[in-house]
Amino acid sequence: MRDPAENRALLQAADAFARARLSDKRYGHTVRVADTAESLARKHGLDPDRARLAALLHDAAREREPEEFIRLAEEWNLHIGVPERESPKLLHGPVAAELGRRELGVEDREVLEAVRVHTVGAAGIGQIALALYVADKIEPARDYPSVGRIRELAQQDLREAATEALRRVVAHNEERDRPIHPASRAMLEWLEQTEGAAHRRM
Repeated sequence: MRDPAENRALLQAADAFARARLSDKRYGHTVRVADTAESLARKHGLDPDRARLAALLHDAAREREPEEFIRLAEEWNLHIGVPERESPKLLHGPVAAELGRRELGVEDREVLEAVRVHTVGAAGIGQIALALYVADKIEPARDYPSVGRIRELAQQDLREAATEALRRVVAHNEERDRPIHPASRAMLEWLEQTEGAAHRRM
């Protein structure tokens, strides 16, 4: 990112950007994810400011109406697949990333990628995106059966934490006969393949 003064100014702008667009509840979640992402970044040798910026932006578009997601995605030539047509709120990450780029001047590709893919994931994502994906799943207000295990893994290895979180998502949806986004399956396969390759090299 930029020099410390510019970083602070951009983080303050991103915080205000999210605050202006979100309910108290969703903004509270955003701040908890930002704190968690920053902490994970420090733990794993990543840039904490970049992780925090991505987290502050990640849900900034979350409370728009479904038709607004479709309209903006079409206007900005964002990818709209069948899952997004059926559930337009899946577009809130790509729309938020584009809003951050257009309205806040964020040009950091890894930050924008993290915002864009935080909901369903993607194969081959970078470390900032992994940190945000995991932070969104383990922020302090999250409470589900496997969250404790994912929090433990997150302190050791972001990839392992993301793998466990994705396995939970897939199992949860399969139990309820809900569709699993192709990007989530692709990310899980990618993580498991690279994890397997790492074990074979040992």
